[in-house]
Amino acid sequence: MLDNIVKRLYEKFFLLGGYRQNESSKKINNNVAICLDSNNCELVAFGKGIGFPKMPYEIQDLSLIDRTFYDLDSNIMSLFNEIPDPVMQVSMEIVDKAKVYLNTNLSDAFVFTLADHLHFTIQRCQEGMVIENMLFYELQHLYVKEMELAQWARRLIYRRLFVNLPKEEEANIAMHFINAQLVAKKQDEESDLTRMIEDVTSIVEKELNLLINRDDFNYSRFIIHLQYLLKRKDKKVVIHTSNLKMFEKMKEEYVDVYQCVLKIKEYFEKILNWQLNDEELLYLMLHVNRFYSREGL
Repeated sequence: MLDNIVKRLYEKFFLLGGYRQNESSKKINNNVAICLDSNNCELVAFGKGIGFPKMPYEIQDLSLIDRTFYDLDSNIMSLFNEIPDPVMQVSMEIVDKAKVYLNTNLSDAFVFTLADHLHFTIQRCQEGMVIENMLFYELQHLYVKEMELAQWARRLIYRRLFVNLPKEEEANIAMHFINAQLVAKKQDEESDLTRMIEDVTSIVEKELNLLINRDDFNYSRFIIHLQYLLKRKDKKVVIHTSNLKMFEKMKEEYVDVYQCVLKIKEYFEKILNWQLNDEELLYLMLHVNRFYSREGL
């Protein structure tokens, strides 16, 4: 169905013909339209009322356009009809703040992935569903600025949308900031941390014969855990008795996952000359098993 919608949208766009500079060609909603710029490059424009007139038409007053987005793929385009405009506006405001507060470049697509998450979270909250983030306290210590930004975002959502998200949601929002920065780093320059995370991800995919969705929430959690693991690699953690029992049980029940985690252990021994202890192997198994149970064959 999505492919048909996108196909119809593009067919109408290209069949209209005779474009002039800054012409709006396809209405998404009253405040969003697909346009061509003066170089005949396709873009999505946001601005109050720009989607209201009959299409196509030339936008004479460019001050009506608040912002533009280029090179959005079909998955992003499909979100326009799913995400309410107020949620999209809040997401833009949060991302604008994040770029300054975190002093980082964030992709245009991040505005929409964050908006999609917020929309889903608001719906979940209104239905009384709260998903606890087990990394909440770790994130508070390891990613102070991202958590402060997430706290600010939660307050903004309450002021703009009159939705009081649970405090636990701050960790989920923070994880989106952390993941987005990793993506930005990877685009700018391949950091050692980014390379190691991608190497470990490749090990999981190869050993378990699966393809991991990099946009999946479980992958974000996996990245956070790997970052946390690498940041505390110099600290010796004593395994708890209850965890040791769980570890032994998982080794027996999830043999493939355990063998995969041993490959990750070998990787860190080779790259960092670092031995993972049993507790660290246990938590890796828990994360890897999420991928295996959801995406494995």
